[in-house]
Amino acid sequence: MKNCHPLIFLLLLFVQTISVKSQQSFYSCYTGDNEQYEVRLHLVNASNKLNASLLLKGKSNTIEQLNLTGRLKPGGDFHLGSNFGEDTLLVGRLTSSRLEAYFKDKTNDLVLMHLQAEEPSNHLGLDVETYEQQQALDSAKADSPQAIYEGQLLVPKTNNAQYDSLFALQKKRNKLQSVKLDELLYLEAESFFSDYKKLNNFEDKDAPVYQWIKSSEVAVQFNQQGIICFSTADYVYTGGAHGLSSQWFFVFDLERMESLTMHDVFKAEAFAILPSLLEQSLRNTYQVDADSSLHSVGFFSDEVGLSENFWLSAAGIGFYYNSYEIAPYSFGHTSVVLPFSKIHDLLKPELYERLKAIQASLNPGL
Repeated sequence: MKNCHPLIFLLLLFVQTISVKSQQSFYSCYTGDNEQYEVRLHLVNASNKLNASLLLKGKSNTIEQLNLTGRLKPGGDFHLGSNFGEDTLLVGRLTSSRLEAYFKDKTNDLVLMHLQAEEPSNHLGLDVETYEQQQALDSAKADSPQAIYEGQLLVPKTNNAQYDSLFALQKKRNKLQSVKLDELLYLEAESFFSDYKKLNNFEDKDAPVYQWIKSSEVAVQFNQQGIICFSTADYVYTGGAHGLSSQWFFVFDLERMESLTMHDVFKAEAFAILPSLLEQSLRNTYQVDADSSLHSVGFFSDEVGLSENFWLSAAGIGFYYNSYEIAPYSFGHTSVVLPFSKIHDLLKPELYERLKAIQASLNPGL
């Protein structure tokens, strides 16, 4: 939305008298409704960079999930969009207790949203920890290349050793999960800088000398009914044509204090049915008819295996495939969302009972 709608400026003037939320990193869940939608927004602000999961329930009672990124300005004005920020979908002002914004829907109409911060009793309170550092390969050289580390971590507000054990899994890929939460980012950065200096030096002429970059961002998809689902998106560049990005999802049952796997979510008979549902969803997304193969449009195979990298949201259950898993790098990452309307019979009854409430309302306070 390159040209701001005049109504947006009126909105910003309207909320100027509201006290603005401090610009520190935070996670908040906002809920509200209007004539078009019932809304739930999970918002992570880390150093004024925003990651959000916007959930919209329309008159048809179907729930749509939009994953958005954006920026929060010092005065409290913000924007969120998709497609790497090229398409602004939500713009307005964020305050300590509410969010006022215009949402651009599929018809390009602007819909005014008044969202209130949800009571902490309806979800797990979270803090967002950030850590940024850079180190020169040779501190004695003014033109030395550098390694840059920017990390984010979700930390429960409640001081609980079991919570800490679960949330340490955010760094499970680098074997740091046994370390205290408040040490994770620092130790990950130190390990990154150590590898940088081991594999690059000025004395060895055959050693590559690059600027290395490692970053991680967190986002929340679900935080209700004693269940939380969030993700970490990692980017690493250590030389070459391009860096590598990946996203990993974590689903925790806070009542049982354990991670949920697909076998905790689905009935045994579901695993014979889910692959065909995933294949059909990909065919619909990429407009592949029944007479053609997925392989013909670039996928590695016509058979879509189940990914253990899955997420849970009010819109349904999603399966995430990082680059090179089922398609080449040029495809980027591939995600498939199966709405609850298609899979509720495949879910374990005890889990589905806990999830039914979200189908009735995105706002438990209504």
